[in-house]
This record gives sequence, C-alpha cells and structure tokens, in this order.
Amino acid sequence: MPHVTIEGPVLIADLESKFEPIQFREGTRIIKIGKFFREKTEGSALLEAIIVEAGHQQRFFILLSQKPEGITIRLEPLTDPEKTGAVRIALALVARRVLDWAPGCRYGFTNLTEYLIR
Repeated sequence: MPHVTIEGPVLIADLESKFEPIQFREGTRIIKIGKFFREKTEGSALLEAIIVEAGHQQRFFILLSQKPEGITIRLEPLTDPEKTGAVRIALALVARRVLDWAPGCRYGFTNLTEYLIR
C-alpha cells in the first residue's frame, strides 16, 4: 500500500486550520483534494480526493494518522482505489503540503520516493 511518513513536531489538529484545497494538473492527469475531515478523538483525518487519469475517474480518501513520531499518510482502506500514478502523486502532494505547513519536519519511511521528487 503506498504511504509516506512525516517525522517531526506536527499535529493533525494544527493542520486542519492550515488546510487549503489542492489542485494539480499534469498532461491528462487531474488531481483535486478538496475537503479535510478531522476525527476529534482518534487522532486522524480524511482528505477527500478525486483524480482523473486517462479518462478514468476515481474518488477516494487519504488518511492522515497521528503517530508519536509524526504523521502517516496513506490511502483509507475502505475506499481502496486502483494504485495508479495519479493516486501516488495525490499522496505525495499531501505529504509535500504537510511539510510546508509544519516546519522542522522531514520525510520518514516511504515507498513513494520517486513521486516525492516532483
């Protein structure tokens, strides 16, 4: 399952107030991440994502999970989309945005390295 960890002093509760929708276009790929839903008691949040790639649309959620060392960003298992390039780019875009919002953090373990270098 594609994922990336962000290590450092970052809290999901702080990210909610900084969140702005993400729109990305590259060739025929369109990625929109439009809503932030924070679980008040569980230390997690869902980001609603819609992608269009090669004429195929997918809707899914990206899950942010609070960990002692930072945040894990991955696909929400119940909305399990096909793991296309655009889906992986969407995860990488969220990870990059989290780093922008949380100075002092860094990428941790990931299997999305090639997508993080965009």
